[in-house]
Amino acid sequence: MKRPLCNHCHFPLQTCVCQYLCSAIHNRCKILVLQHPSEAKVAKNTARLLSLQLTNVEVVRGESAADFTATRSQLQSGACALLYPSDKALTLSENGHQDTLPKIETLVVLDGTWKKVHKMLMLNPWLMTLPHVSFAHLPENQYHIRKAEQAFSLSTLEATAHFLHLYEQISPAPLYQALAGMIEQQTRQMPEHVKLRYLRDE
Repeated sequence: MKRPLCNHCHFPLQTCVCQYLCSAIHNRCKILVLQHPSEAKVAKNTARLLSLQLTNVEVVRGESAADFTATRSQLQSGACALLYPSDKALTLSENGHQDTLPKIETLVVLDGTWKKVHKMLMLNPWLMTLPHVSFAHLPENQYHIRKAEQAFSLSTLEATAHFLHLYEQISPAPLYQALAGMIEQQTRQMPEHVKLRYLRDE
């Protein structure tokens, strides 16, 4: 039997995050999340929070090149970049000057575990031909209830929030508040021994 969902945030009623959401964030640069299908079933996935807070965001689920045919055509018509820490990536920093940055109309963000993201990149080599964007310095990871696979891992929400902060000077606070609220709601449903494990690892 499926748990009843909130009509607005679409989280289960027991873990509804509506009380933690702020007014809509109007971002000029479109955030295009390419989400691995397995992430859609994860209760703690943060891409859903982006959809609830950003006005200019789209989530496309898929893995193979065929899944992203329409998306690829869409990206050919404008200035876009992939958020990915490659050697050729343009690194954004707190000290960067907005007027020196290249125009980015659409930022592509890959949503999945590192293993799943790697597979998506192997199946979609066209993604690696896009300009890449990364960060000179990472903010502290606040997503304590889902283990980071790499030392430099950020959740999809954290990475997007940091990009918008650096590129559009949008405060990340509302997005981090939504993340903290989701973590609190999810933690409430955990058995005590699981809660203690996460507390010890912080």
